[in-house]
Amino acid sequence: MPKDFDDRGDGGEIAAAELGPITVSTRHQRATEVRRRYDFSVIRTLRQQKGLTIEKFARECGLSYAPISRIETNLIKPNLDTLDRIAEGLGITTFGLLALAERTETSVQNTREVRAGAFHFQAITLGQTELLLGQGRRGAVAVAPELGTAHAMSIVVHHGVLVVDAKDKRLVLTAGQALALEGITPSRLEAEDDCDFAVLILRRA
Repeated sequence: MPKDFDDRGDGGEIAAAELGPITVSTRHQRATEVRRRYDFSVIRTLRQQKGLTIEKFARECGLSYAPISRIETNLIKPNLDTLDRIAEGLGITTFGLLALAERTETSVQNTREVRAGAFHFQAITLGQTELLLGQGRRGAVAVAPELGTAHAMSIVVHHGVLVVDAKDKRLVLTAGQALALEGITPSRLEAEDDCDFAVLILRRA
């Protein structure tokens, strides 16, 4: 559970008794940080999807509707007990609720050009995951080490025919087909016809 949330307090207010002396300024800073990282308006969205008024939802959670209303509008920081009750009322786990509420930052990234054998790729990396959009003319060949070591790999063919050699097997993928590999990497890729395909690679941490 994130350290932003403690298990004390009454329905949403920041608890006064925490580790070490906590000033009003410190509590305000922590509350501001929580609001920056989490958007609890998702609670209202999920509640409304279940067809529940805030009063009925509050009764199901065993809470007063006032703190729920203030949490839904991001006016106060919920404590752990309140989060548990709200999550239970929504039929999800507390971790699931926090995951839905966590604000995600979006950014535009430029792809980079990668060449593997006779294949050309536009690649982008996000953490341990790499996405490669590949193109190959008929007869193009690439050996897996040129794509690097992967923990898991998925290949999806958009157009054409791609032949994948993996663990003594020769697999032919046509448009709309996909192959998932875990713990092994292809020993060879070959374009049997002009093809466009995507490779999703999960690298080892």
